[in-house]
Amino acid sequence: MRQIEVETYGRVAILTLSRPDAGNRITQDMADELTAALNAARSDKAISGCVLTGSGSVFCLGGDYRGAGPTAAGRMEFGRAHIDLFGAMAGLGKPLVAALNGHAHAGGFAVTLACDMVFATRDATLGLPEVAHGLFPFLALAVVRDALPKAVLFEIAYEARLMSAEEARARSLVNAVLPATELLPRAVETVERATAGHPDVLALGRDLYYATRGVPPAEALAMARFALGAALAACDP
Repeated sequence: MRQIEVETYGRVAILTLSRPDAGNRITQDMADELTAALNAARSDKAISGCVLTGSGSVFCLGGDYRGAGPTAAGRMEFGRAHIDLFGAMAGLGKPLVAALNGHAHAGGFAVTLACDMVFATRDATLGLPEVAHGLFPFLALAVVRDALPKAVLFEIAYEARLMSAEEARARSLVNAVLPATELLPRAVETVERATAGHPDVLALGRDLYYATRGVPPAEALAMARFALGAALAACDP
């Protein structure tokens, strides 16, 4: 049974995490399916961007570590699938907007922050509660550390504290807090508005952002110079 549902609204692909009975926890198969869906969206010129949401009452409560099995090889494959997923999210080349229909915890929080923009329902909570379960947000840390000041990151990790959607918005982790009925329409509208111009130029700009994270300023400027040249060439009549 597939763990990702894919449908389109106009030119926007809606990718839905579909394990509602398991809190939409991400298994290795789900990560691989989502990676494949994102890669397909990147290569499909009929798709302008993607919205990521969850089935049921939560967005995603994290990774399904138990499904990785008891062996080191299985656990490494579980980690590999998540690495591939975050790579596909960064490499989409098109807008990727999260529509949090509910809680985004642990790995679900990391997936949220790996999107370009985030809209959330009022009752959604976000955070890293792994410590309360005897774990630590190992995979999530690589993503969320870029979005949170160190003191805040360790506060929510050490205390397993969940942020409300409004607190997440105040910390610039969520763009807007909306009624549930407005969530998907707003996310789709955001993708459509962002892609109303030149798709190749947009892809160059988005790729530049993700490629230059953690890169020294001089190197980032050199990469920006070439991206600008390519963008201007794409706009030539």
